[in-house]
Amino acid sequence: MFGKSTTVSLPLSLALAGWLAGCGSPDSPRVLTTLQDSTATVDILETSATCTSCITVEHVVALGDTVAPGYIDWSIYAAVDDFGNYWVGMPRESVVKVWGAEGRFLRQVGRRGDGPMEFQRPAPVGADGEGRMRVFDLDNGRETVVNSDFSYDSDRSLLPGFYHLAVPLGEDGRYLVNISRTTAGSGGLPLHIVDGLDMRHSFDRMVGLDAPGNAFRVLAVDGQKRIYSARAGDYLIQAWSESGRRILGLRGPRLNEREGSPGLWSPDNPPRNQIFAMQVDNERRLWVIVHVLKDDWRDHMAQHVMPNGRVAYGPTDGDMSAIFESRIDLIDLASGSFIATRRHDALFEAFIGDGLAIENTETEAAYPQMVVWRLGFDSSR
Repeated sequence: MFGKSTTVSLPLSLALAGWLAGCGSPDSPRVLTTLQDSTATVDILETSATCTSCITVEHVVALGDTVAPGYIDWSIYAAVDDFGNYWVGMPRESVVKVWGAEGRFLRQVGRRGDGPMEFQRPAPVGADGEGRMRVFDLDNGRETVVNSDFSYDSDRSLLPGFYHLAVPLGEDGRYLVNISRTTAGSGGLPLHIVDGLDMRHSFDRMVGLDAPGNAFRVLAVDGQKRIYSARAGDYLIQAWSESGRRILGLRGPRLNEREGSPGLWSPDNPPRNQIFAMQVDNERRLWVIVHVLKDDWRDHMAQHVMPNGRVAYGPTDGDMSAIFESRIDLIDLASGSFIATRRHDALFEAFIGDGLAIENTETEAAYPQMVVWRLGFDSSR
């Protein structure tokens, strides 16, 4: 399954035929077997039918107070519980903070440490259907379950390693994890499916890393437990079965005109366009968030002298939103084609619920905020 992918020249409809044959209906999903372990990769480039006005973006709520305890810091680790509350993991404070649906700070959950209800780098990953929130500690390798009244329920240890990201694979206790952990005999850093301390499957080996130990990928899981993975700097989305068998590759538009180089930005090594988040909705559409350079980005760049004396090239005021904007792509997984695309000034960094994306920003008074947005699709526009 670690063979090199090749782009096929067959019409897209033929290349996807085997894949679609296994999709079935939501009530009776069929196992995708026709193209499992396939080396096929198909192009999903934009067409004239791609709608540029159909994606809607609605401001929902802003989280974060100007003083403690409701002060917020940068985070991409957030989830919504069954009551509409927002749970946000605070990497620097090693706690979880909770805001109500209207944006009012409710309470802090846990504290720094290694014991019960103690965290290092907590990442709320979603409710369990019984009103309880699951919190994955990416540094401790542990799942903590918190009751709806914010009391401790239980915890369990998971496979040791440094976790970049963890996504529940259904509600049976398994996780899809992006982890810096090598497997004997492999030449790269694969994804893993873990259940407690057991590693069930390893797949999507990553070679040619940008830097030692960098195994970061953007991940999504659909309702049939199919897995979608993409390297941040390459618009190649790999589709896998829940056991880690390759189904198909979907190649989108080229993100950057030339390959980047490790090290500081410079006029010869400009900032890179990157995929930041993906989500599959109930209509079998794949949402892809890409940070792309604005047309006038060069006008907002300058050279800065760093404390060590080195000269760095970056945004004039250190504001990434001055040079980047979000590109929202919507891909129909039934036809393998772009339905819609849109650019937006907000820099969405993660999905935290169905159609909900977050932006880390600041108020006019320079206080940090997490803004929640709702993304939608309106074909009548």
